[in-house]
Amino acid sequence: MKIPDPHKIFDQWPAKVLALVAALLLFLFNRFDSLQVRTFSIPLRLVTDTALLPAQDFNHRVKVTIRGTGDLVSEVTEGDLEALVDYSGHQGEGVFSAPIQVNRRGTAAENTTLEVTVDPLVLNLHLERKVVKTVPVHPDFVGEPGKDYEMSGFQVVPSVITVEGPRSVVDKVTAVGTEPIELRGKTDTFTIRARVEPGSALIDFPYGNTVEIQGLMTSSLASLVLDNVVPEIVNLSPGLKLQSPLPGVRVKLRGSQAALQGLGKDPSGEQTAVIVADLSGSSVPGEIPAVELKAVLPEGVELVDLSPAVVSVLLEAKP
Repeated sequence: MKIPDPHKIFDQWPAKVLALVAALLLFLFNRFDSLQVRTFSIPLRLVTDTALLPAQDFNHRVKVTIRGTGDLVSEVTEGDLEALVDYSGHQGEGVFSAPIQVNRRGTAAENTTLEVTVDPLVLNLHLERKVVKTVPVHPDFVGEPGKDYEMSGFQVVPSVITVEGPRSVVDKVTAVGTEPIELRGKTDTFTIRARVEPGSALIDFPYGNTVEIQGLMTSSLASLVLDNVVPEIVNLSPGLKLQSPLPGVRVKLRGSQAALQGLGKDPSGEQTAVIVADLSGSSVPGEIPAVELKAVLPEGVELVDLSPAVVSVLLEAKP
């Protein structure tokens, strides 16, 4: 067997090396060009010691890229990939780093030739001790009730709620509010379920995050009862007079405090109302069995009840 001349093998070796590198690069380029690439944004599962929680916000999704032949890549779904970061080896508070792992399931696990990469590769996270406590719930009422109505009281059931989270965050929580509760246009007492707002993405409600709120709606107008108000006679014929004074009546009024304060005063200084008996058309002596009484009231005051509302009047001629 003829042995090759070593001098010929290494003859013009720079050119031969360049040719070999070029062939290798061409092979890799063709292989790379023939691969299909897909990118997924998948949830990041956090594994920690049960006594620790993240004390900072972080991105709960990571970017996972897979590369392989067209058929293999197209069959993979987001559910075939799981991203997790494991801090379970740490038992105290502090800032720790851990690599993000991607576990393959289903089709992704069967196709071992797939290239899988994740971004970012490492997560730095501040962990603190988990703290649980109960705090009061404060409803967040917004809007104006219906005209002349107000919310005179409310009840929250339960009135306190349990929160949990990292120590430094929970220590600052003294109360939590609810989602906005609309009062606009309300005139009737109501009961509604409302979601409690944590105020921080790091706060959780382990036993539920809803409460029942009962709101008591009442009229914002005040009531005033006047007893023994003597009606006034108007439009009495000049030749006639009352045989006996009209009896006093009971008047119930409603209005704002300011409007009720604007009522007139009787001789004793007490508030009174003007109640009139109109005798228009009565020009002869005798009994008028049913004269309707009317209230003359300032703006903002309304008549609720007048008792009696009709009286009998006896007229006689003047001497």
